[in-house]
Parts: sequence; structure tokens; C-alpha cells
Amino acid sequence: MDFAAVANAALEERAKLVNELRSIESDKVLSEGEKRERVEKIDKDVTRLEAEARDAVERGEREAEVRRLADRAGSLVLPNLPEVRNGGVDEADELRAVARGEVKHVDFDLRTATTGTASNAGNTKPTTFVAQVIEAMRWRSQFFSLARTLTTSGGETLEYPVKNTRPTAAMVAENVAYGKSDESWSKTNIGAYKYGVIVEATNEIVDDSALDILSILAEDAGVAVADKVMADLLLGTGTSQPWGWVTRSTGAVNAANLAGITADNMIDLQHSLLQPYRKGSVFMTSDTAVQNLRKLKDGQGRYLWEPSVQAGAPDTFQGIPVLTDPNMPVSGAGAKTVLFGDPSKYLIRQVKNLRVVRSDEYGFDRDVVAFKVTWRGSGDLFDTASVKALTVTA
Repeated sequence: MDFAAVANAALEERAKLVNELRSIESDKVLSEGEKRERVEKIDKDVTRLEAEARDAVERGEREAEVRRLADRAGSLVLPNLPEVRNGGVDEADELRAVARGEVKHVDFDLRTATTGTASNAGNTKPTTFVAQVIEAMRWRSQFFSLARTLTTSGGETLEYPVKNTRPTAAMVAENVAYGKSDESWSKTNIGAYKYGVIVEATNEIVDDSALDILSILAEDAGVAVADKVMADLLLGTGTSQPWGWVTRSTGAVNAANLAGITADNMIDLQHSLLQPYRKGSVFMTSDTAVQNLRKLKDGQGRYLWEPSVQAGAPDTFQGIPVLTDPNMPVSGAGAKTVLFGDPSKYLIRQVKNLRVVRSDEYGFDRDVVAFKVTWRGSGDLFDTASVKALTVTA
């Protein structure tokens, strides 16, 4: 299947519908009720086409990754693990070897899931299972892809500097000493919290090589781990869990409620951030808030929301990318419902290995084997001026 063609076709159709929405708004013949009925119908089609395009892009990316891994696998061999006919090692066979008790456990290097370059351990071994787990994190939240990632070999606590303020300069007269302006720094301790899940597989599945046990485990474990990890990386309180990006953000603009967010609010939020940070900044909010943002217009009645016409690229609001995440708050006094900031100023610390361990005893009475998947890591914002929030009062 040509996933790119499917995605682009859906986006082109979506763009036509958006133009149709604009023509409906400017139609003087239609009543307000007729306009509302047509807009609601077209809105549903726009949402459906977005989902089709997103699904095609994600499937295409997974297919491309599998092809790249297959090309690299031919020259890779690990000791004491089953070999496939092309001389490389199949992760599915590695997991089956664990399931059959031939090896005790398998460690997968997280770094190989994010790149194909030799400089970042890209030429070590195929990482289909790990790639699917990490892809689940990216799929659940685009924030994971944009934040800065630090991979360590151990889980010791890291002391990391946090920049609180910038220095200020002043005009210096001739033969006069320079003024002094210190930056305000503090530090944060980034630990390594353990996230994990146990998934089961019947012995029939393990013994039947026709069934893709790798995909089954990766989907179940990846989504479960990703949901919890991404929730904490955004909303964590810093007490026995990471500091979340949302939690660390500073409130700058207020609105009465989600439905009351105006275009002026969004402009104020954008300009509450210092100009040097705006270049790499994005809006982040929930799907619930997006429904309101898409209807905001400028003084000439033109929509401020611009749909993406390129597969894989986010929609924009006032020319700025908009990311959505299911963990973003939608209500409650003081809830930070929209963020504007630079995700690369947030550090995700992950410990090297994603571990898969097998147990026969866990489900002995049901004739199943259990696989325990563990991910260790944490995160914190290391530049407190890099993100601002729009809060609601109700």
C-alpha cells in the first residue's frame, strides 16, 4: 500500500472541506441554523480524514522502519541466540528463546530504537520490539519526540542545572567598570523511576511460530507503559515521580473556562514567552480544547486555525504548530489547559536497558508464560522561562 498517497489524499480532501467551511461562514443566504448544521456535518468529516491521514502516516513510518531494520539485520550476530538464515538475529526469535527457557532474559538498548546511525549505537542489533514500545510513546504524545533525551548506563541520581533567569546587560561608559549581572541557577535531581507491566502469552502462542508474538507483546506492553510514562512526564509532581512539563510551566494568561478561550488569549500567551524561546515553541493542548480553537477567527472573519496539507506535519494556529495530548487538563480552577513553549528545554532521562524477563511460575496453573517489561527513567524542565500556560478559573 502507498501510505503516503493515502495520507496526502486524505489531507487534500480535508483542505477542501476546510475551504468549504469558510465559504459557509461567509454565505449571506444561509440562516445561522443551516450554517451550524452544515458546519457540524463537515467537522465530522474533517476529523475522520485527520484520523485516516494520521493512521496512514504511522503505518508507513512503521513499514519504513521495518525495512531499514531488515536491511541492517543481515550483518548482525549476537552470541548464544538463534540465528536467522540471513546471518542476523530476529528479535521475535530472541523472545521465543526466552519463552522456551533457552536464555534467562533479554536486554534491549533503548538508543537503537531512536536512530539508525552508527554514532548513536544504531548498528548494534535490530530493535523491532523496542521500536514499537518507543513508537507507542511517540504515538501517545508528540511531546516525547520533541523533548531532549539523555540515555545513561545506570540509574544513579543526576544533579542537573536549572536556569531560572537570564543575565542583563547595560551600556558601559568609557573608563567605567562593567556592571555585574549573575544568572539565577538552581539544580534538580533527576532520578530513575521504574515503570513496568506484565503481559501473558499462552504456550500455544509461544509454540506456534506462525503467530507474531512480538507484535502482540509490543502493542500490549508498549501502550501500557507509554500511557503511564507520558502522563508523568507531563503531569508529574516531582514527588516520587518525574517533574512534568505542564507542572513546571508558569501561568501567564487566564480565561474563564475552556469554551471562553479567545484569539486574544492565544496571542497574549504567545507573547508572554520571551522572543528567543518562540522559534522552537509549539502550542500543546487537548482534543477538547482544539474543537474551540479551530473556530476562532480574526477581525475579517478568517479562521486562525490552518490545517496541515503535508503528511506527518501538525496543524498550526497563527502559524505555530499545535500538538495534542490526552493528558492535558480540560477543566478545574487553575487548570493549565493550553501551553506555549519549547519542548526541547525539557530533559527526559532514560536508563539504558528496556528489560524483558520471562516467568514460568507466574501463570503455571493456566498454562501461560508471563513477560515482565520494565522501563526506567524520569524528566524535568531545565529552563523555567521556556514555557508558559493559559489557565482557566472554572
